[in-house]
Amino acid sequence: MAIIVILAILFSGILLILCLPITYALTIHIGTPFQIEGQSSWGRKLADASWSYTLGGAPHHELHTCWKRSPAVKEPVETPPPTPEEATKAWEELEKESQHLTYENLLRQEGPDAPAPCDAKEPKKEKPPIRQFLARLFNTDFLAAFFTWLSRLLGHGQIRSFTLTGIIGLPEPHETGMLAGALYAICPGSVTGLQFNFVEEQYDCTVRASGRLYPAVLLLFTAAFAVSRPVRRLWADWHAVNKEDHHG
Repeated sequence: MAIIVILAILFSGILLILCLPITYALTIHIGTPFQIEGQSSWGRKLADASWSYTLGGAPHHELHTCWKRSPAVKEPVETPPPTPEEATKAWEELEKESQHLTYENLLRQEGPDAPAPCDAKEPKKEKPPIRQFLARLFNTDFLAAFFTWLSRLLGHGQIRSFTLTGIIGLPEPHETGMLAGALYAICPGSVTGLQFNFVEEQYDCTVRASGRLYPAVLLLFTAAFAVSRPVRRLWADWHAVNKEDHHG
C-alpha cells in the first residue's frame, strides 16, 4: 500500500511540473548581419534558457536551472607569443624533420616493396538505402499525420505577440506589393511599424514573436504522432534495414 502511495505522489509531482507553462520569445533580424535570438523560461525558476546566433559567428547559449547552471560559451584564452629564441629553435627542428621525411618518402617510392596506399586496404562501407524511405515520408498518410501534429502544436502554442518593424524591399516591386498585401491580410495589427520599399531591394527588418505552451500537452501531441500508423511503419522499415545491414 505504501508503494502505491509513493508512486501516486511521484506521478502527481511529475504531472504538476509538466503542467507548468513554458514562455518563449524569438527575435529575428533580417539584414546585415543576420541575427537570431531566443529566450525561454519554464515555470518561475525551474529553468531559463537563452541563445543567439549572428551569421558568420559562433552561436552562444546559456542554461540556468534550479539544480545546475551552464555558463555561456567561453572565450578562447590567448596564448602569449613565443620569444625569438623559441621561434628560431622551433623553425630549425621543423626544417630537420621535413628533410628527414622527404628522404624517407623517396626511399619508399624507389623500393620494390612499397606499401599500398591506405585507401586500398579499407573497403568502403555501404550506407543503408535512403531512397526507399523518401516515398514513405512524402506520401499522403505520413504528411497528414505530420501536419496534424504540427497544426495541434501551433494551435496550442499560439503566438500571443507578433510584430514586424523596419523596412523591407524585394527585388521586384510587384513581389513587394504581394508581400505587403499578404501581411496586411493575415496580421494587419502586427505590421504597423514595417515600411515597404518599392524602388529598390532592401532588407532591414526585425521580427519578434512570443507565446507560451505546456510541456504535458506537447508530450501528448508528440506521443500521439509517434504511435500513429505511418510513423510506426516507417520505424519498422528502418529497423529491418539496419538489422539486415548488421547481420550481413
